[in-house]
Amino acid sequence: MWGVTNEQYLEVGSRTVMEGDPSWSGPLAGEALHLRVFHVLEPEIKAHIPPEVYEEELMLLELAVGDEKIGKTIAMMEGFRAQPVGG
Repeated sequence: MWGVTNEQYLEVGSRTVMEGDPSWSGPLAGEALHLRVFHVLEPEIKAHIPPEVYEEELMLLELAVGDEKIGKTIAMMEGFRAQPVGG
């Protein structure tokens, strides 16, 4: 579950938990966890967060990021989830 919106961080972080550390320098080097990745701003995830918690903790992030970037972030997560997962 990600909360960052920087595309590079999302890609590296997602690949790390799915396929193992791509830099081969950390403890997950060569260790594919085959985890599915999600972003906290995805509607399916947002629906599970109590509205008062979302408003207090995430509403500013949503407003700051904007609809266009949220759309790109969701598309990126969907793309990762569409990849075959081994394990």
